[in-house]
Amino acid sequence: MLSVVSRCVSVQYRWVVDELQRYSLVFAGDPSGGLLCAALPGSHHRVNSRAEFVAAARRRRPAVAFVDAEVLTQIEGETAGIPIIALINGTLAETLRSLNTFPWVSSLLSATMLSTPLASPHLAMLLERLRHGPGQPALAAAAVGRQALLASSIRREVRFERMREYFSQRGVSPRVTNAVLDIAEELVTNALYDAPVEAGYFKQPVPRTSSVELPPEHACEISYGIEQGCAFARVRDPFGALSRTRLLGVLNRCSATCVSLDESRGGAGLGLWRVFSTASTIAITVLPGRLTDILVRVEMKKGRSIGKQILAVHLFFPEAPSLDGAQGRFAADHDHDLVDESFTASQVA
Repeated sequence: MLSVVSRCVSVQYRWVVDELQRYSLVFAGDPSGGLLCAALPGSHHRVNSRAEFVAAARRRRPAVAFVDAEVLTQIEGETAGIPIIALINGTLAETLRSLNTFPWVSSLLSATMLSTPLASPHLAMLLERLRHGPGQPALAAAAVGRQALLASSIRREVRFERMREYFSQRGVSPRVTNAVLDIAEELVTNALYDAPVEAGYFKQPVPRTSSVELPPEHACEISYGIEQGCAFARVRDPFGALSRTRLLGVLNRCSATCVSLDESRGGAGLGLWRVFSTASTIAITVLPGRLTDILVRVEMKKGRSIGKQILAVHLFFPEAPSLDGAQGRFAADHDHDLVDESFTASQVA
């Protein structure tokens, strides 16, 4: 009996120590810093200078650090192993500038996000995801919607029409519905046409005017629905072919020149620029050779212009070797390409 009690006390002690060691370090002025501290779950420590940041990080390693974009240069070289989340003004131009200049930054939040009711739940999910990895749910438990598998390009329009009906029946405005449909169409097209080329499954690009039929194990999954005042679309493919370098290359080229769709190789084209330009929040997770998961939310709030400001960007591109064959891939365990059923966030984590 004593040994059981001792083990319970030991487990509880380790849990308490683990929680004490995990905290958020905040290097940000107002209003972002104040809003962030009010919304953050768990403990946090706010600093006002590079010296304070370095001292605090060395004294007790934070689980994550939130840093104003304009002071990122001050902490460069002092962030090894610490996930850094940059606080930005929310324009796509600043988003790209931060991601290009600081390759060790993978997440960005805007002050506008921090002032909305989305802040607390969004931060809680983000911290859990950083702590536990890509297996952690990316949607809130209250999210509801539908999911489907698509292996055939000719079935896309049927699914998109069902999406339109779904959002219309739930009172989502035509403006938001059209935005989510445009996003879903681009992501599904990338998953069916471009990702297989980038992964080497197709030996050369397939024109988007041609039909594509993938085997069930290479089907993409589309999820869509409503979560905390946002409509969302999420597409996952089993190829894991998108890279951060490729993504930023496409976005930078489109930002600079607004060139036409890149048909030279798979993975992404001008459509991804439109996705970023429309999204309220976007999260991309890639497990090389196994999974590309893109989740995009669009706010349904009346009066807020779609595409005016991006609230959050999260890029998860962990280093991992590519996998040959289907073992370990995200794949359906059934052989039909449309599944129309309700889901909760835990079912599409």
